[in-house]
Amino acid sequence: IPLDEITYDDNTDVLDLIEGKTGLLAMLNEECVRPKGTDEAFVQKALAGNKKSPCLFVNKTNRQGFGIHHYAGKVMYDGEGFVASNQDTLPTDLMEAALLSQNDILANHMNNDSCINFKTGSDPEPAKRAAPKRAKSNLVAPTVWTKYKGQLSSLMTNLKKTNSRYIRCIKPNKAKKPILMEHLSTIEQLRCAGVVAAVTLSRSAFPNRLENDVVRFKFWQLWDKEKFPSKGTSSMPPAEKLKHDCHAILSCALAPLAENDPKTGKPITIFCVGKTKSYFKMGALEFLESHRAAGLDVHAVQMQRVARHFLARKKIHGSQKARKQGVVMLQKWARAMVAKLRALKVVEKARKEKKKLEEKRKKEQEEKEFHERLEAEIADMEYGANKEYKKYEDRLEELDGLLKEAKGRFEERLEEAQERCNAAKEEAEELKQKLETELKFAAQEPAKQAAAQKTKLEESAKLISFLQKENKKLKSANDKAKKEMKKVKETNERLVSANENAGQSFEMLNANASKLQNNQKSINSNIEKFKKENSKLREDLKAKQAFYNAEAQIRLQYQKTLAQILDVFQDNCKDPDLVEDVVCVALECESEAKSLLAAAEASAPGL
Repeated sequence: IPLDEITYDDNTDVLDLIEGKTGLLAMLNEECVRPKGTDEAFVQKALAGNKKSPCLFVNKTNRQGFGIHHYAGKVMYDGEGFVASNQDTLPTDLMEAALLSQNDILANHMNNDSCINFKTGSDPEPAKRAAPKRAKSNLVAPTVWTKYKGQLSSLMTNLKKTNSRYIRCIKPNKAKKPILMEHLSTIEQLRCAGVVAAVTLSRSAFPNRLENDVVRFKFWQLWDKEKFPSKGTSSMPPAEKLKHDCHAILSCALAPLAENDPKTGKPITIFCVGKTKSYFKMGALEFLESHRAAGLDVHAVQMQRVARHFLARKKIHGSQKARKQGVVMLQKWARAMVAKLRALKVVEKARKEKKKLEEKRKKEQEEKEFHERLEAEIADMEYGANKEYKKYEDRLEELDGLLKEAKGRFEERLEEAQERCNAAKEEAEELKQKLETELKFAAQEPAKQAAAQKTKLEESAKLISFLQKENKKLKSANDKAKKEMKKVKETNERLVSANENAGQSFEMLNANASKLQNNQKSINSNIEKFKKENSKLREDLKAKQAFYNAEAQIRLQYQKTLAQILDVFQDNCKDPDLVEDVVCVALECESEAKSLLAAAEASAPGL
């Protein structure tokens, strides 16, 4: 089979650098054999002998270091300890002594190069002493690398005798957690393991293959023998004729995939037929499998035509019983169709009746809901009107009470002011009379008494001015009382007008209520039910009120106890600030208890 040149990456240059005649390991063995061999000498010889190798580069900061460009990437090595590690061998005389031992492990498994030294027979006989031989030198003993190379060659020889299957173990993530894939590290592992290169190489050639007889059996229906005739003849061997037939079949089936190379202009090879197998490019076999059933429809129609022809002839030219069965089948089919049509008519009629019934029920439900909404609106309007009228009556009574109280206060203030005014006038007249009498006496008395009387006159003048100021204050208070009386009258007038308006609106509501009197009977029945429920609620409210009253009494008892404690505290405590703070807290507790009691009483004013 002709194959084009396929380029791919391999490790040949790295293997030559390591295992070649002048490679690193050969120079390491040489340095191990050489007396006084050092790690630095090994590194320098390796660098000098492999200057042309692109895979080896120098470590400029360390004379014992060097780097190798492996397939996966660059790696730096430190040559310290290489020579000593490679010389890890036992002396020859010690090895020979161990082989002469009667211990099975020391005698047979000291050289662990293979696992074929196990004996299954009787116990081994003790080794006989032989004539002394010349001792071997330890300088030319096999190194660690020599042993490893021998074991590796033996392993590769055994592997080539088998059909090997390699398993690539990929580490999906560094965190070692399930259901977590780190794509970059995973792809890098596949690349370093050579999986990516192997897949690329497989795709660049013919990744799919089939036996020639399988190709002719699976894809013969895609072969147009007139356009693509086979070059095989009857005189050819069967294998060669099969090869030509497969070539013609594949040429016909894969004709839509034919392309030319843009560089050379030659057609690209999509498939290739060998002596026993056919090879396919990437995607060619999938194309054949997807179009495999394309040519089977003609053959299927021919088979169906023959089978139906046979069955029809058997039914028509059969016995009299078969003819009767045919007639019965036709009658059965006709009767079934008639019954089906009748059933469809009945079902259609039932569907229409059901639809009418549903519409009627829906209409009745809508009318019922409308009447219920209307009754609810009427009840809400009546309740709102009664509530509003009661509110206006309560407000009017409250304002009447306020007006009466204001009138009483005004009359009391007016009488008090008049009394004070009369008393002031009488006092002023008395003072004037006293002044006149004193003036008369002053004219008769000497000058000393006149001076004393003068001082008394000044004091009386001050008293008169004070009385005048008091009179003015009483007049201003009288004016304020008159203004308040005027405001009360205006408020009374507004309330009277509001009462008249409320009366008019109430009359309008009464007129509307008279129109809806026909629906009132059903509402009355509901009201009775609501009254019963209201009585139950009242009983519950009484029970709650009793509970609230008991709680208020407890609070009052608590306040009394607190007052007693406060008295004892005031008598015994010597710090006035602390006593004042405690008294404030006690007053706050007392006011809170009173507010709770008032709230409890206001929650059920009718009880």
